[in-house]
Amino acid sequence: MVLESQEQVTIPEEAAIDKTVTDNHVTQPNVSEVTRDAAARELPAFFYTAMEQVARDEGFTAGQYTIDTEDGSSKGDGFIGELFRAYLTEGDRREAYLCKIPPLNEARRQQFETMEIFEREVLMYNKLLPLMFTYQEAKGVSRGDGFFSIPKCYHAHYDGQSAEAIIVMEDLRLNHYSMFNKDKPVDYEHARLTMEQLGRYHAISLAMKHDRPEQFEQFKMLDSMKESMGPEHPFIVMLQKTTRDAMETLEPHEARERNKMQKLLNGMLADVDRYANFELAEPYAVLGHGDCWINNMMYRYKNGTPEHIVLLDWQVARYCSPILDLAYFIFCCTDEEFRRRHYDEMMSIYYNSLATLLEKLGHSPQEVFPRTAFLRQLRQYGRFGLMLAVFLVPMLCTRNEDLPDMNATAEMFRDTDNVDIAIYTKHTNQSAYRKRMRAVIRDTVRYGYI
Repeated sequence: MVLESQEQVTIPEEAAIDKTVTDNHVTQPNVSEVTRDAAARELPAFFYTAMEQVARDEGFTAGQYTIDTEDGSSKGDGFIGELFRAYLTEGDRREAYLCKIPPLNEARRQQFETMEIFEREVLMYNKLLPLMFTYQEAKGVSRGDGFFSIPKCYHAHYDGQSAEAIIVMEDLRLNHYSMFNKDKPVDYEHARLTMEQLGRYHAISLAMKHDRPEQFEQFKMLDSMKESMGPEHPFIVMLQKTTRDAMETLEPHEARERNKMQKLLNGMLADVDRYANFELAEPYAVLGHGDCWINNMMYRYKNGTPEHIVLLDWQVARYCSPILDLAYFIFCCTDEEFRRRHYDEMMSIYYNSLATLLEKLGHSPQEVFPRTAFLRQLRQYGRFGLMLAVFLVPMLCTRNEDLPDMNATAEMFRDTDNVDIAIYTKHTNQSAYRKRMRAVIRDTVRYGYI
């Protein structure tokens, strides 16, 4: 989902819950039975069960360690989940983990169907991503040449009947990863690294379909929200409103662009159906990331230059055209100047990275995904980036502290069956938004995508 929280956040010291008098600092052995302080945010029992399992797996001594938590979600952080850090401490040993659970707010869980989405991310971490990794290793592909760029997952659990879901990951900050500032358009080095990794990631699907067709059938996951996304779905309503707002950023003389945007608006539901129908993208469909914007990536730097990337948030992974990930990133996360200078180069970097890994996996790129087919897919699916940009660019032009409170927004929808879309954009930097949004429209017209 486009507004999912940044996975790794900087936590102010005063936000830490690390006192023995609070029940989030739990002394073993009776973690699950402790009576929690009502003044502290009460975490669900399955969190403590999960951390007990992590403690066992990581060699902590039963009865000798403590569990502390530190808040990690803040205002405007996303539809889908809540983040916090957990610390296991035994003597001088203290290990940090990043935990993600469904929203504690019931209205948010219901509005955005978060349990179904968590089920998908747990499947990705527990099964599908590991299968992709073992496939590459069986082909002799090294970690430096293939795609292995995800956070280490210590524990992932989903139980729909009891409404339990949790993912426990490494805290990438400790390995010197950080996030790119979402307020700024992505620069060349960050975009290059992202394109290379997306090319590798997509190459695995294309090769596995040929080598392990029966095993690959489970990768063909449909869009997790498609079945419920009718004309009255809150996300569709928001897309339609933000599309109309985007049209207003055009200059009076840009009648051609305005007419094309109106056609885009009129055909939005049909486009959503088309993006979700993977059969239209065959034989080139892949298991896409699904939420490919800058807040779902972390970078490690050397001398100020990014040298490694990790992709986060796999909750809306789906089987689709590979262009959906590319168009999402390039139109939402870069600006007009960057695209004028580097758009064609970025597409070549992506394709060459994909082709290189395909060859290492024993396949001819010209047979599996020829460049001509890639260019056709770009023309067919490139405007997906515009559809997401009309929704996301206003958020990118809004300071984090001015983003809406998602709990309050979900409760408003529950109580009134309506969301005032203006609450998402009322604090947007209008000058930055108009410039950036207008440029996305112009570029999608210039490239022939609308």
